[in-house]
Amino acid sequence: MVLKIVRTVWPVMLTYVAIGAPCGMIMGQTGMEPWMVFALSSTFVTGSGQFMICNLWLAGVPAASIVASVAAISSRFALYSASITSHLTGASKRQTLAVAATLTEEAYGISLAKLVEGEDWGPRESFVLNVILIATWGVSCTTGAIVGAVVDVPTAIAAFVCTSLFICLLFSQRLSRGNVVAAVSGAVSVAVCKFLGLVNIAVPASVVVGITIALACDAVFDGRGARDAR
Repeated sequence: MVLKIVRTVWPVMLTYVAIGAPCGMIMGQTGMEPWMVFALSSTFVTGSGQFMICNLWLAGVPAASIVASVAAISSRFALYSASITSHLTGASKRQTLAVAATLTEEAYGISLAKLVEGEDWGPRESFVLNVILIATWGVSCTTGAIVGAVVDVPTAIAAFVCTSLFICLLFSQRLSRGNVVAAVSGAVSVAVCKFLGLVNIAVPASVVVGITIALACDAVFDGRGARDAR
């Protein structure tokens, strides 16, 4: 079973190595020891959240603002867990909890696709997949922290790995009115907050503003389209 899962997920594992190593370098520059990096990476399963914690900490952002920002971008995992548990038919509560509590975004996509397609895939396979990816991420981050302690890699270069990842995710999204409005309004709100000196709340504020304006825009235009149709 493990070999079957590895053959399925090895491209994602390579991606984790490429992204996890720079993340570990940044974590090391915050003063974390390699064992601390491994402990955090193995229990905090959102890589983007780890990048955000390190970058905001290095920028001197208060802890409360860091918690709010990371909580905002990590809240999607509650939806992932709720979505996949409905497909784990026949699983016990303990198995369902184990799968839901160890999900990563990539593991969610792979497991959900296999469960929906009716393949030979259940809670055991989903949990083992989660563990493999978490272990890969943890080892990659720890390796990056060890290498970063020996080789001086500028923080800006390592941090741009996460930025480039989000840029790729942005351009891979369906070009819709809501997505464009959310991206533009979020960027504008960050610029306005920084211009006003509200650096501590720039990130969480941009998330709230972008989503709110996009939802309002879609509601207005969808309502107008329904009236035109009538």
